[in-house]
Amino acid sequence: MTLAFYLVAGAMLALALALLLVPLVRQGRRHGRSRAVFGLAVAIAVVVPLASVGIYLLVGTPSTLGGVEPAREMTVGEAIDQLLARVKDHPDDAEAWVLLGKTYAMLKQPADARSAYDHALKADARNVAAMVGWAEADSLVRTDHRIEGRALDLLQGAIAIEPDSQRALWLLGIAQFQQERYTEAAGTWRTLQPLLDPDSNVAHAVAQQIAVAEKRAAAGQPDTARGTIDGKP
Repeated sequence: MTLAFYLVAGAMLALALALLLVPLVRQGRRHGRSRAVFGLAVAIAVVVPLASVGIYLLVGTPSTLGGVEPAREMTVGEAIDQLLARVKDHPDDAEAWVLLGKTYAMLKQPADARSAYDHALKADARNVAAMVGWAEADSLVRTDHRIEGRALDLLQGAIAIEPDSQRALWLLGIAQFQQERYTEAAGTWRTLQPLLDPDSNVAHAVAQQIAVAEKRAAAGQPDTARGTIDGKP
């Protein structure tokens, strides 16, 4: 379809409405009704269709009248470029930094993810997603995968702000397990359990970790294995 089609269609609609309403005006006059009311109706019928075409010419996109262009899916690389441009122009946009960090984490680039989360924390020190994301990314960057130091502090701070943060509870339990604080690890994961779908694989994995932690706590067994963060809630 072309613009000419819409112009002709608008004119035909206006003409049809006018032919319909003009007899009503005449009939109204014969019954003593005011011509102004019917004149206004005719004016609206004529002006609105034509005006709508004019407005479209001013603010619309006539080139799309020939067919709607399908939306093109954005690639991950393009999404990262847009996020980088966003944070370059708005370095205090914590949410944009967090989204960038999550994107890098998805691409298994933990060092880049940690850097993005670090920028987010500089913009908003109480951003729970950034706190948890930094702790997880840091553990993945480390060769021993331990959660300690700043990472542990951030997790504890995140839970203080958002006690039902599932990811923070899971990671804090891992940190406690790594430090051979098995009773605390089991308690942290028990706090996590009611927040999970009881029929989910994650809930079953957490239940298994609780059993392992409680068994080691009861036996006083030292932690001979490193904690893992693979079982993601």
